[in-house]
Amino acid sequence: MSKHTPGPWKAVYVGSSDWDLDGPTTRDDWTLAAAAPDLLKALETCEAFLLSAGFESSDVYAEVCASIAKATGETR
Repeated sequence: MSKHTPGPWKAVYVGSSDWDLDGPTTRDDWTLAAAAPDLLKALETCEAFLLSAGFESSDVYAEVCASIAKATGETR
């Protein structure tokens, strides 16, 4: 079971091009945040695999795409 604070989280601009997590945070939250780039890369790899395997109409593919869009601020 994860120990991080349940989302949704919000990043807030704190000046000098620095961002922080809004609200109460724990060490586990920061560990998860630090892993975010690797998690995004893994999702992008999953997206490419699912697309190449013909699963673009699956619920899993839709969930992967939605998660990537949320992480990158894109609309997909």
